[in-house]
Amino acid sequence: MSTRLDYPAPALEFGETHELVPGVRWLRLPLPFPPRHVNVYLLDGDGDKPFLVDTGYAEEQTTALWNTRYSCPDNAVVTHFHPDHIGQAAHLERAGARIHGPRAELEKAKMLHDLSGEAVDASLESFFTKNGMDCHSSMFGRGNGYRRSVPDLPEAAVLLEVGPPDFARAWEVSFASGHSPAHALLFRGEEPVLAAGDVLLPEITPNISVWPDDPDADPLGDYFEALGGLRGLPEETLVLPAHGLPYRGLHARIDELVEHHEERLQELRDLLAKRDCTAMEALPTLFPQELKRASIPFAFGETLAHLNRLWHDGDAERITGGNNRYYYRLTADGRNR
Repeated sequence: MSTRLDYPAPALEFGETHELVPGVRWLRLPLPFPPRHVNVYLLDGDGDKPFLVDTGYAEEQTTALWNTRYSCPDNAVVTHFHPDHIGQAAHLERAGARIHGPRAELEKAKMLHDLSGEAVDASLESFFTKNGMDCHSSMFGRGNGYRRSVPDLPEAAVLLEVGPPDFARAWEVSFASGHSPAHALLFRGEEPVLAAGDVLLPEITPNISVWPDDPDADPLGDYFEALGGLRGLPEETLVLPAHGLPYRGLHARIDELVEHHEERLQELRDLLAKRDCTAMEALPTLFPQELKRASIPFAFGETLAHLNRLWHDGDAERITGGNNRYYYRLTADGRNR
């Protein structure tokens, strides 16, 4: 836990509700995988009608909490397409909520949901192999994991736009790329509060990855840009993260996140100064610990995000080796950092 942050409340039990400041209520829902919880928030909208930020994962314990402990709101915002955020959206829609989300996030959810298992396997195998992984059949053949995690999507989601939403004019919507295509953020200027989702977690860094549908992307560059924009918010802003504890210390946390990624970029410069590497060869430099099979794609994607940042920044070039795999090579600019 960062000692540079101020945490105004201890952890919640599942099913509890805690008012952090007037108009901001914190709920915690279970996850069947680490970090074992996701935070969602009820924020006061127009006419004292609360709206929900994120919905939880599509599993029985969470559904039961919505059915028995919490009331379905009139409006719910899905910050991004990941299963622990959008998973219960269809259930809440059926219960009467109007679901809102960024266009790019809703489109990504539908694209992933509609893929066949064969298409998922083919895409991943090509992507991994091109970037240096010797793929084994045990990694594939499991079908569409996204559709298992998100069995159904809301049928009539409303697109979020930048600015105040029509149900909560005290809040400003903006978007942050990096962790996902256009992660929604909501900011209230009076007694400042930022619903930050996965963008500004207090204890862990959000996963910043390159994925098969956009292998040339620079999500880490996008994330740095998003963090730079958030520096303009007041330091005393109450940050509402999706995991961990709500906190104050916005600028300090931004500094920690930037420093973390800059250190990892330097580790890769040092590695590339010795030899050209594929993403798979570079992965142990950033993730030296033994990884569970389910964690490998995320570590692989994050390694690529850092290599692509060096590539887009001119510190490295990407070349195709004789085995038709991508290698990253340090440039003169990279050596002079």
